Amino acid sequence: MEIQDADFTTIYGSAAADALRGITEPVAALSADFSEDFYASIQRRSPLADVIARLGPDEFARLKSTQAAYLANLLAPDLSAEEHASAARAAGRIHALVGVAPTWLIESFARYQHEVHALLRDVAPLSERRELVQHIVDLRILRDLREQLVSYDEIGRGVSSVLAAVDEQIQTAANLSDLVRGVFSALEVLDGLVAGFFGRADAEGALQFEATFGSADRYYDAMEHGRIPKISIDPSIPAGAGPGGRAWRSGQIVISNAWMHEPDRIPWRSVGGELGFRASAALPLCDESGRSIALITLYSAYPGFFATNRIAKFLRHLYHALSRAVALRMHAPVIPISERRVYRRLLEAQRLTVLYQPIIDLKTGALVKIEALARLLDDDDALISAGRFLPALGEADLFELFDLVVRRVSADLRGLDGEGLSVRAAINLPAAALGDTRYRDTLLRALADHGIAPQRISLEVLETPEDGNDVSKHHECIVQLRALGIEVEQDDLGSAHSSLVRLDQYPFDGVKIDQSLVRGAMRNPQRALEFILYLSRLARALAIPVTVEGLEHHGLIEAAAMLGADCGQGYGIAQPMPVSELAAWHRGYRFPVDHQAPRTALGAMAGYLLWDLQLGELARWPKLADEFARHTSLVERFVAARALHGTPLDDLLHRAHAHARNASRDPVYKQTRLAIIDTLRGYWLAEA
Repeated sequence: MEIQDADFTTIYGSAAADALRGITEPVAALSADFSEDFYASIQRRSPLADVIARLGPDEFARLKSTQAAYLANLLAPDLSAEEHASAARAAGRIHALVGVAPTWLIESFARYQHEVHALLRDVAPLSERRELVQHIVDLRILRDLREQLVSYDEIGRGVSSVLAAVDEQIQTAANLSDLVRGVFSALEVLDGLVAGFFGRADAEGALQFEATFGSADRYYDAMEHGRIPKISIDPSIPAGAGPGGRAWRSGQIVISNAWMHEPDRIPWRSVGGELGFRASAALPLCDESGRSIALITLYSAYPGFFATNRIAKFLRHLYHALSRAVALRMHAPVIPISERRVYRRLLEAQRLTVLYQPIIDLKTGALVKIEALARLLDDDDALISAGRFLPALGEADLFELFDLVVRRVSADLRGLDGEGLSVRAAINLPAAALGDTRYRDTLLRALADHGIAPQRISLEVLETPEDGNDVSKHHECIVQLRALGIEVEQDDLGSAHSSLVRLDQYPFDGVKIDQSLVRGAMRNPQRALEFILYLSRLARALAIPVTVEGLEHHGLIEAAAMLGADCGQGYGIAQPMPVSELAAWHRGYRFPVDHQAPRTALGAMAGYLLWDLQLGELARWPKLADEFARHTSLVERFVAARALHGTPLDDLLHRAHAHARNASRDPVYKQTRLAIIDTLRGYWLAEA
């Protein structure tokens, strides 16, 4: 092609300078009129008219002035090849960023060349050397176009590079915080972007921004301090009428190509103008049903930045790829930027304390171990729970937290040894840490520094949807930790389907039943106890000890013990406490459970569920079922202990025994079973 093969060596240097010398002043005198004529021509007949229409009057005036100066430079006698290439590439970058398509650029250069020819006809000193000057100018214009298109290619490669970086973050991010932070780190280097927000709706339906890049921090602070309205998704208020609100409600990308000049931007112009916002794109991220679950808003310093096909494809890719990625991580709570800043600041300042919650043997009441629970300390020394700050932390933050915790725990174990309480400690391990040798190494260093044997440590692995699928790597990591004497347990069994699958995949030393399943005991005690019963039976079939979390009162402790759980933890046993209080608690604790005689309605319900389960297992052997039904059940011992003979509960138990032979098929037994459970529930609510 001519644009690639033209010989540009003759258009610079002394010969070219001699040919062009003497026309500088005449060209300068005519350049203002040239700019007016050129842009008038474009506005009449070119797609570039849309680009110009995005400019305000002042911006358009500056553009025409810049064009006049650019023309003078193009015809300068002393212009060097290097200077020309640099100026052309800078101009090409701007043209690409304001949405000038390459085909429009080429068309405009043809018109530009025509207008320059007309200009040169009016320059008097050119009469004898017009042909030579025109040749030099034509090649310089051609060179200019070529160099500008080089900038287009560079920007295109930059967009492709950013997309690749975004895709890598989607594949590797350990959690939502890391995903957004990584994606924004990639977007921040994209030429033309100056700011961005990521936000989700909180429980009240208000949009909360959780991450920013570029000058969006200053924009966010202006919203927080009331200088401009907070961007909203509520259609009933003016702040919800902007691009972000419209994108959220429609589920479609909303582009603003002339950000400073569109009416719905008025409330935000004062600060947006200061920050150089000239175009925006609001991307709603949607779940499979098309419901908006998050919003990304991007800002550019160039009007029309989001108008090109290249950027339109880029935005569509972000829309689809990030929608899927964020949907998988939507379990993370919404945490506004202001809170995230506080948590990271406190972590960096090591404003951390570790509390310990005892875990007891539900058969004997003996202390089995203590779980280390990290808490941040705010500026008033108030405790901030892990449930509030952990979701705000990225992978690097989580490792820093783990390092601080294991060092504190190692020192505390050494101190407890001095008080005569030698106990094991459980430490939470992020699921993403499985296979990351940094966690193992920092743990072993901390233990060695304080003379604590690895056998004193148990790691509780919390499942998250971002765990990944590298089963062999995770399996090998657990095997290596166990070989060192460190126990590895699965935390929160039952919180998701894959947690059950992992019981079969990994050689865990124990599992903990998710306390959210147990907390339902107040509204549906039967369901809560059945979770404990069947998950305990499943784990026992795999020869894995079970710990039940969330035992907040005597009834739950008794029920979990009756149902066969191995260990228990919760406020009913002990609240998390400083290490200084552990020895005294241990000396004073008394186990309240008699496995043969439940004293609470919840314990009695657990006894009845066990009895009913065992009766069902004997359904194929009626004689054995009759024999079994003649024995006193735990719930009958509860009736005796509470002197409930002759009550409706006592009558129901007699009826259940009378129909026990065909329990699985007898409608009377089925109705009686429901009535017994409902009656015990009534006693339980009265106790609670």
